[in-house]
Amino acid sequence: MPGITKEWKLKMTENELKYSIRIDSFDRQMKSWSNGSSVTSLPFLVGGTEFEIKIYPNGSDKEASGQVSVSVVNKSDWDVKVKMQFEVGKRKTRGTYDIPSLNGWGWPQFYAHAALWKDEGAMDADGMLAVSATISLLWEEVTEARNNSEISLKECKAEVEGLRSEVEDLKIKIESRLDRLDKSLTAKFKALEVSSKKASLPGPECPICFEEMKPPTRIIQCRSGHLICQECKERPQVVICPTCKQEFTGRAIGMENYLKIILG
Repeated sequence: MPGITKEWKLKMTENELKYSIRIDSFDRQMKSWSNGSSVTSLPFLVGGTEFEIKIYPNGSDKEASGQVSVSVVNKSDWDVKVKMQFEVGKRKTRGTYDIPSLNGWGWPQFYAHAALWKDEGAMDADGMLAVSATISLLWEEVTEARNNSEISLKECKAEVEGLRSEVEDLKIKIESRLDRLDKSLTAKFKALEVSSKKASLPGPECPICFEEMKPPTRIIQCRSGHLICQECKERPQVVICPTCKQEFTGRAIGMENYLKIILG
């Protein structure tokens, strides 16, 4: 119960649990709370059944006025049989009880106010009360609705496991594809970088048209090794090398191949 209690639970076995509640300012609640007003724990499970604990500082009804009452409530839609024990300080009470669906069972006169003040260890000097309840589930009623619910739950769990497996497979496939894509993009970027570098390199310039002689331009050379493009060589007025006045010897195949390598 927020702001009033601190609560702990200890699972002892699959069908047994110890639930502890510390209630602050319980001494004031005994004086000011009316009959039937309760401090209610958070819901908790024992086996497949949901329970909660109710503690009444001034009794669960008028007949229990001046007493601290305690009870366990079965919040599920089926009947149960439980063995339970309540403990405050040195006082303990226990028993085995059938608790119908959505009903509770407890002790209306668990602890008299006068005894609670008097008994050592029952309530501390600040008025804090510590209560613990140990609940052992002996049997749960099997109903059609509950059976169907459990079947549906199992089916849902199986479906979730199947989806989890599919997600893992998809994760592996996606990671594999991302890895391949990363390698492909890396290779393309490197090729683009090389291509960019090649495109930025200058080719030899024809001394007649002043155009760069890049592949696939055909290149003509003279006896001295000077170069011009074939288009300019085919002009009627170009009969000798404009640089050294030597005759042309033919195509510069070696230069063309070299430019293909460095310029692409």
